[in-house]
Amino acid sequence: METTKKRLRKDFAPLTVSVTAQTVNAASAALQQIYNTDSGEYEPDRSVSPLQIVPVVYAGASDGSWPMANAGNKLANIKWYANGSQLSALSEWANLYSIKSSSDNQNGLLTISYNIPPRVNYDLHFEADIPDTRLGINVHIKSDNISLNTIAKAGDEYKLSIGDDQIIQYNPFKDNLLLYDYKVSIGNITASDAARVAAIDENAYERIITVGVHKGSNVITTGYTIEMYSVSDTGTLTQVATPELLELTTDHVKLDLRLIEKADYLLLLKVGGVEKDRQQFSINRIYPAYTVEPISAASILPGDIAVRNKVSVQYDGNIVDLPDPILQLIWKTDTANKAGVVHNEGSKTIIYLDSTGIGDTNADDWLDMYVESTQKAAMNVLTDENGHTLTDENGNILIG
Repeated sequence: METTKKRLRKDFAPLTVSVTAQTVNAASAALQQIYNTDSGEYEPDRSVSPLQIVPVVYAGASDGSWPMANAGNKLANIKWYANGSQLSALSEWANLYSIKSSSDNQNGLLTISYNIPPRVNYDLHFEADIPDTRLGINVHIKSDNISLNTIAKAGDEYKLSIGDDQIIQYNPFKDNLLLYDYKVSIGNITASDAARVAAIDENAYERIITVGVHKGSNVITTGYTIEMYSVSDTGTLTQVATPELLELTTDHVKLDLRLIEKADYLLLLKVGGVEKDRQQFSINRIYPAYTVEPISAASILPGDIAVRNKVSVQYDGNIVDLPDPILQLIWKTDTANKAGVVHNEGSKTIIYLDSTGIGDTNADDWLDMYVESTQKAAMNVLTDENGHTLTDENGNILIG
């Protein structure tokens, strides 16, 4: 006869999602316009060269059931908002925008033909759903704000620009400077100024963003100041200070990306204390897909008191030699007598058998060894129990 049926379901990990919005047309991608009060013209003129902004959404699951990939083509129920209201509800935006619906990564592309009047500011964001067919749910997402505004040109026109993308992504797996610091800290190599300089490239946590200023058609290097602010979800501006801001001069900004998870920044150009122009950019730490596997599967001998092992970590088809500064790696074991026993952390381990519950009979002489991994988030300033910032003997702020 047939037994009763028991339904077993797959247990999927929830999605991890990275959400940004990005301009796509370089020729007219400026989020800020200049209005010439003499000619009545906008620069850029969006009625001629519309601004286009596309949702950039990466989604993945830690169990590998949804590989980290651009999920823009999967977005549903896409809506764009300005100052908290849906664009369709704003009369001044009527017939001056369109939202693309497609099956590719331009799904949700917002095309703007609206020339923003001077002294009017719009904070744009989009919301959408990612249908997660594994769990049978819709994952709702919301981007940070992107500010659109217009400065009226009066007298000499000042223009502030940055020599970098408006959306800067930091990937610790590609950071040779982070790896250099870790090698020095564990005594793997000796500190060297030349080696440190060689480790600094476009993927390093020390990020230099060049700043350029024009007055009319001329490049200027004096007679102005640059201020830097972080922009909250509600649009509140807070002046940025150390330690994430390493340097701020009239020609560049230097940031420590290790301390930034996701942030929007605003640079203000001031002449005589009066704002002349502004430039916005954002920093995002990304969490790409990777694999972790214990290397050794050697048998345990009767006289052994401990076993040793280490992990093999692969990212983008390459082995990550020293994953410790990037990943939290927790070693665990299961036996017939104990399950989920936590032992230690790191890419290498020594596990003492008396803590695992392994037995001496055919029924319980086995041990399953495995690693739970998580990519480490942004670092923080270290403080004592009273909230005081910790420093080293030279007064440098400690982070970790």
